[in-house]
Amino acid sequence: MLSYISSRRRKHKGATTLDKFPFFWHDVRKKGYLTSWCNAAPHSAPFNWRMLGFDEAPTDFYTRPYYMAVKKEVKSRNAYCIGSRTQSRVWLDYFRDIFIMYPKQRKFLYHFITDLSHDDNNLMTMMDADIKNLVKFLNDGNYLNNTLFILMGDHGARYANFRSTYSGKMEERLPYFGFLFPPWFEQKYPQAIKNLRTNTQRLTTPFDLYETFKDFLHFDGSGVGDVNKRGISLFKEIPLSRTCKDADIAPHWCACLDWKDVSMEDPQAKQALQAALETINGYTAPYRDDCALLSIANVTMSSKLEASKDFLKFKATDDEGGIYKIDMSNNNKNEMVLYQLTFFTSPGGGNFEVTITYNVNTKKFILSEKEISRINKYGNDPACIFEKNKQIRAYCYCKNNLTPDT
Repeated sequence: MLSYISSRRRKHKGATTLDKFPFFWHDVRKKGYLTSWCNAAPHSAPFNWRMLGFDEAPTDFYTRPYYMAVKKEVKSRNAYCIGSRTQSRVWLDYFRDIFIMYPKQRKFLYHFITDLSHDDNNLMTMMDADIKNLVKFLNDGNYLNNTLFILMGDHGARYANFRSTYSGKMEERLPYFGFLFPPWFEQKYPQAIKNLRTNTQRLTTPFDLYETFKDFLHFDGSGVGDVNKRGISLFKEIPLSRTCKDADIAPHWCACLDWKDVSMEDPQAKQALQAALETINGYTAPYRDDCALLSIANVTMSSKLEASKDFLKFKATDDEGGIYKIDMSNNNKNEMVLYQLTFFTSPGGGNFEVTITYNVNTKKFILSEKEISRINKYGNDPACIFEKNKQIRAYCYCKNNLTPDT
């Protein structure tokens, strides 16, 4: 599925719009639900920034035309206000108004806002009262008696100085998810809620949320989830043994790995760093007249991940005569070694975190764009290529920004 949607990215050969992609809102619409997709930042909308968006409105309520008009026509709009109202208030009022207009009809509403939270942790407090008032409205109107209300993020704080800390690294990989169920739901489905609480201490992903949504259309029981499936409904108990590999989480994004510090004097670590730099410069190579060739300014973190010796020796377990034994006679060798590196580049001061794989057999490094994180703001540094190729904006420092001292 992800490879399918990736082929819709801008600049991808044969890229098309997402109109025929099987989004969940199409499934619920067939069941009689009203649907809404509301994004308050059209300039960075998830389906438009890297992809070609939609030719037709994908949902019954679709706010992109409104926000595009606001961006173009309302000259007095600042970063946080539309006229006399805050942007967040306008966004939340739209959500509320759908409940007022259609109090009895089933609804699937997916509303997304970024401007107050994306670059500054503190600005979110501006929404506290508005969110409280929305929940109060839903509760006082008895809407919460038949509504699952989810407050969530797509990632945590991941920019500027905080992202450079360990907590910031975890924030990027562990977004917040909060669920508010109707009071009667636990009484009717006690095992499902018990599993949901258990799963707060298990490895979960957004793909599990998708499977949970599907359970609302066709509930197939609670029980124990199958780790062989990429997504597991949160109403099923997710096995404690689930790994990032089971959930198809790339090592770069896995928060459950035991990385070990490695010195940058390590020859292989140096090679990994050089391979990462060459990959980043490779993305901008077709635009070298615009984008400067980057070099390493300094390395702030370097770590290594490989299977432990005991893991490689492990062969089997048995139970003979009541004595638990472990067979450690395997002679397996590490075939893959992962390096995670955080570094600054020059010119421009770009701060990157990469996870690069070294294939021991081929003696080659492997790095994909999905395993590269730009963890500080690039601002207008890549402005010269915005219209040519937005996909490389994180890697491009425009030559017209250079000064004699750069």
